[in-house]
Amino acid sequence: MMASGAPSGAALAEAKAAHEAGDFRKADRLYRRILRKDPNNAAALNLHGILASQSGDPRRAVQSLKRAVAIDGDTVDYQINLGVVLESSGDIASAYDHYASALERKPHNADLLGRVSEAAREADRYEDFAVLLEGLCTDDPDYPQAQFLLGQALYFLQRPAEAVEPFRRAAALAPSFTQAYANLASVLMDLGRPEEALAACADCLRINPGDSYALATQAIALMETGDGNRARALLDFDALLEVHTLAPPSGYSDIAAFNDALEAAVMAHPTLRVDPNHRSCHFAGQTDDLFQDPVEPFIALETAVRTAAESYRKKLDPASTLPFLANPAPRTELIGWATAMRAQGHQSAHIHPASWLSAVYYVRVPDLVRRGDNAHKGWIEFGQPPEHYPITKESDVTFIEPVEGKLILFPSYVYHRTMPYEDDALRISIAFDFDPTLAS
Repeated sequence: MMASGAPSGAALAEAKAAHEAGDFRKADRLYRRILRKDPNNAAALNLHGILASQSGDPRRAVQSLKRAVAIDGDTVDYQINLGVVLESSGDIASAYDHYASALERKPHNADLLGRVSEAAREADRYEDFAVLLEGLCTDDPDYPQAQFLLGQALYFLQRPAEAVEPFRRAAALAPSFTQAYANLASVLMDLGRPEEALAACADCLRINPGDSYALATQAIALMETGDGNRARALLDFDALLEVHTLAPPSGYSDIAAFNDALEAAVMAHPTLRVDPNHRSCHFAGQTDDLFQDPVEPFIALETAVRTAAESYRKKLDPASTLPFLANPAPRTELIGWATAMRAQGHQSAHIHPASWLSAVYYVRVPDLVRRGDNAHKGWIEFGQPPEHYPITKESDVTFIEPVEGKLILFPSYVYHRTMPYEDDALRISIAFDFDPTLAS
């Protein structure tokens, strides 16, 4: 949160000093004293709201910050602070409104633009976001980030033909903007224009040869344009997929005991929620990053996955012409999240565009999935493009059976999906990304 605001005299300065020193009781007392004398002191209301949020009282925080905004809605920090508190309380739609209001006053604030974009995604406010972005782009046609986000918003609104120009504009304005080229390529594939998609992929890969989004689209576009050999080189499953069977970590009698501990920890995880908005999983629950708060059994799992990934790195051939094998990301940060599903639970075809290497570990697998005659129900499939692409050529695919204790590593650019199954028994997997963008 932003604690800026115009102090009104020594009293507010004293309260702020106590607040910043961590003496919340004194700061609360001083803010209250100011507000008894001057109930419409927006700066004091804003700071008192921040203090309430930091003290674990979101209801009072919202009350104070709403009053500050009602008195002085033109101060951007008040709008942002109210949005942050509302977002942390789960009211994403209202948070979006306040972020958007602040952005209209401060359109070139990159952090604020990111907040509005994330809130639009979480609250499914893309219609409103597109209108806001169209206004920003009209006011400033040379604003590449706004052009890029407009393209994304139009794409999510299933208006791909309209998204092409904003992506082209963003790339022209910022020639090193790899995401603009990669998203442009994907939209062109959506429109059945694989030759143009290949050109956009080439532009992206000239800047970043290992860009996962561009590599994924390039492989599909190559197959569509009849260059199956180059497509298969990018999707060489024998070379690129690796399967490990984890040994039980220290402190666990066997892998079954370890998986029991993982299941209990996943199902009790405070971030587990059903069908997160705009994600690939369906009829399933997902958590946020399991490694944000290092606790067992996730610490042991993280260690095992890092060990397997290091083994995977060592097998890479530095003389290979494959972009993935030739350009392993030197520094990455590991993140992991769990997916829990039952009958008809599945994940549609997706990639992990921000990452270099990905993996999945199987904690719990239903009996139906383990049967050999189940037509791959509940299995993971690699190589099938997303359904919304108008594909005319048959893609090469491979299936891998999920087994409790099995870890599969694969390049983040390889499309993969989980096949639906009818059994009501629980299926739990934990996915991982080695993300270069998060590495310090």
